[in-house]
Amino acid sequence: MLTLRISTVPADELAALIHGGFDSFYAEFMRLTRGARRHFDAGDWLRLQEDQRARIDLYQRYVGRTLAALEPITRRHPRDLALWTQAHVVYASLVASRPDVEVAETFFNAITRKLFHTVGVKPEIEFLDDDLRRHARQPPSRVIKQLPWTGDLAASLRELLSYPRPAIRWRDLEGDVAWLLGRVAAGCPLLRDGGGPPERFEAIKTLFFRPKEGYVVGRVVRGAQVTPLVIPVRSTSEGMVVDGALLTEAEVMPVFSSTRSYLFVDVRKPSELVDFLGSLLPQLSRSELYIAIAHHRHGKSLIYRELVDHLRHSDDPLVIAPGIRGLVMTVFTLPSYRNVFKLIRDRPAKAGMTREHVQQSYRDVFRGQRVGRLADTQEFEFLTFERARFDPECLEELCAKAPSLVRVEGDTVVIEHLYIEEKMTPLDIHLAQAELFDAQRALVDYGTAIKELAAHNIFAGDLLWKNFGVNRFGRLVLYDYDEIRPLLDCNFRRVPPPRSWEDEMSAQPYYPVHDHDVFPEEWAPFVVPRRPPALRDAFLDAHADLFTPELWQSIQQDVVAGRVRVNLPYRPRELPRR
Repeated sequence: MLTLRISTVPADELAALIHGGFDSFYAEFMRLTRGARRHFDAGDWLRLQEDQRARIDLYQRYVGRTLAALEPITRRHPRDLALWTQAHVVYASLVASRPDVEVAETFFNAITRKLFHTVGVKPEIEFLDDDLRRHARQPPSRVIKQLPWTGDLAASLRELLSYPRPAIRWRDLEGDVAWLLGRVAAGCPLLRDGGGPPERFEAIKTLFFRPKEGYVVGRVVRGAQVTPLVIPVRSTSEGMVVDGALLTEAEVMPVFSSTRSYLFVDVRKPSELVDFLGSLLPQLSRSELYIAIAHHRHGKSLIYRELVDHLRHSDDPLVIAPGIRGLVMTVFTLPSYRNVFKLIRDRPAKAGMTREHVQQSYRDVFRGQRVGRLADTQEFEFLTFERARFDPECLEELCAKAPSLVRVEGDTVVIEHLYIEEKMTPLDIHLAQAELFDAQRALVDYGTAIKELAAHNIFAGDLLWKNFGVNRFGRLVLYDYDEIRPLLDCNFRRVPPPRSWEDEMSAQPYYPVHDHDVFPEEWAPFVVPRRPPALRDAFLDAHADLFTPELWQSIQQDVVAGRVRVNLPYRPRELPRR
């Protein structure tokens, strides 16, 4: 019998082309990251936002270019699994010594999934194991600077502030060190717990930043104990200034929240950086940390791996998520899992709403400024689940509401398209269950969230409580994007006074209403609770102006003028006047 053997040349060529595609992508990713630092130092926030969107768009563009370069080979060898299995081995050897090896592997996965229209996974041609031992064989990348403890806290702080590259031009370095000295001495757990002096300080040798936010990220180490030392910095026309001191996990956590846009950080070995951040923020998963530093595609791969691991080590059923059923999305989850799964219904129960409109809204949020108030969502295709894991009512609803996306194949359920998002408690459920003080705080924060979104040219549209959630840090977040739109598209008006008794009693508007007209005073019955009075009063004391068109018009004027307002994830320092 004649046995045909596939030449290894096409496999080598495939691997080399994909490696070249990744190399080009990553070079452009790093160019944008490094170039953005100039805009941060200059306070050019609008240009920095443009760089954020451009950097997010890179991945799909370079995947598309690479697929085009592969087309002559894939046309000759369509979906040749044996060939791609060889290419997988060759590619692994090509990227093995790269400091960004795990990100390079994910790029290969993106190519094969597009070509093979993969349902679930194809282990022969995908990198599925985030093998930390393999990555540990890489040489140190000089991401971290170690500063041995000398007993001189001021000197250590001064040295810590000197390491982000390019060098920071400080407005008043000695004044900043003096301001930090008392706060770090009193607030750093390892400096005030009586357990002896620390062994060393450690610093990441690059600045973390996004529009109007910059951070020198370090830690204090004593034996196996680690505490954060994260120093916010602010850009001014006279140079950079220290803007705060974040010394506990709870204080640092909001900086890396998924409700904020991805950080710029110039690091060639992301796994080492994620390890460092993980020591400061053990509550965050590796997927969340990769996503926070803008490696969202690799973070997305890790979400899948974490999900598979969670399913393997749990036995609770997949159920419809608690809360009022949505008119556009169907949401399910595992009670023990930290995320929810969201599907777009085949026939959204909102007039004029289409699948394309919803997908575009989610893309806009993904690319835009989430300002600490919009949930990050990761988009997935062709996920598979064991049919036995579904509560029967849940599977029945998914099949009924989204039959074009959900199919049952024997013991497997295939979902062709869904979003994975952080699980939150819907505001209506939280208000029903919380003690009065917690309910007041949440409702006031809900009003603040609406205003903060507006300041970034985002109008939530549907302000019902069920569309907002309380995340694990107690912060109010909008997670329903069906009716989100630019604030500047809205025409905020007062309801004209009735001209007659018939006007006053009419069930229909007695005044002309155009497509973009918005009447804030009409929201009160849906937004302000009637009882208890203390809850109603707390909200109105803080946000009665939400129901006036004048507030919204003034925010629109700020947006037009380019005044970028950022609600910082920390309490900023009051700078002395000069």
